[in-house]
Amino acid sequence: MKPFRLLLLPHLVFRKIASQIDLLALSLCSKKSRLAVKLSGIKPIRLSKQHISTSHSVILEFDHYWILWLLKIRKAVADVEKTFSTEFKIGEQIFKTRFNGNHDVLTSLCTDYYSAADQIVEYLKNTFNCELTRYIVSREGYPEYRQLITQTINNSKNCELVFGESGQKVNAEDIDFLFNNLKTDKMLRVSRRICENYQLQNPLTFPSFYVYDAPWFRPEDLFSANCEHLTILHAPKLKPSHINLYLKQWINGEHLRILFLRIETMWLYSVLPERNQQLFDGIQLKPFDMRREKKNQRSLIYLVISSEIINLGIFIEMMELLDPLL
Repeated sequence: MKPFRLLLLPHLVFRKIASQIDLLALSLCSKKSRLAVKLSGIKPIRLSKQHISTSHSVILEFDHYWILWLLKIRKAVADVEKTFSTEFKIGEQIFKTRFNGNHDVLTSLCTDYYSAADQIVEYLKNTFNCELTRYIVSREGYPEYRQLITQTINNSKNCELVFGESGQKVNAEDIDFLFNNLKTDKMLRVSRRICENYQLQNPLTFPSFYVYDAPWFRPEDLFSANCEHLTILHAPKLKPSHINLYLKQWINGEHLRILFLRIETMWLYSVLPERNQQLFDGIQLKPFDMRREKKNQRSLIYLVISSEIINLGIFIEMMELLDPLL
């Protein structure tokens, strides 16, 4: 039987088939297959580069799956020829590679994490007609992170910075640098705990701000924030009375920029009527209507009860608060 010539299929048929297979592996087969993938117009949702102490990688995300391209230093790997038997040429560099059980995760050897990741990113950008939109870094994984922020991230469009890593606290010096030097049109996600006695010097003005563990976050930080999306997890200084006042101010036309608010704190673990009374005292509650919710995306605020994975959705429209769970 003659081999099936996938690349000779009409463009629309090829695009449909290609979207169901591993596009990266297909693009690496040959120059023709790479061109076919590029011309298919299939684009990823996001392209990310990660440099933390435990992992250096490039991540390509599509609608229904993602591809993780891991990097390891060549001299740290034993028996290279046996375990890394596949070779890919990207630019002028040969990447000895192995697939980790499936084609969604692959590992390549390199002599320098940062230049290798840059080469892979350029290959993916040119192949999939996309841009690098997310950087995941920590002080331990990217010692020159300050230069990365001021010279690269600040000059990128639609960019998100994820800072920190598991098991490592973010110190005040690092977070001050982020707040003072990262341009306020960037999205910032602090994925680890900032020191407990930290204090914000200026209001948060990033379009999207996420902090994983925020014992330092004060009520005045919430009221002064000027973000579209704001997520504050584990914030013990925020009490029901603070949320109640914030909601009342929002209903009355303040905090106009906020589209999404998510707060997790210990007092939300309770489902007692007293908690709801404190949260919604003086606020009129009406039955939740999903059709009205879809009409007004601005008017959606979430309070999350994390211990029970309950979303307490609050929908505000025309000065009214609509609660689906009460």
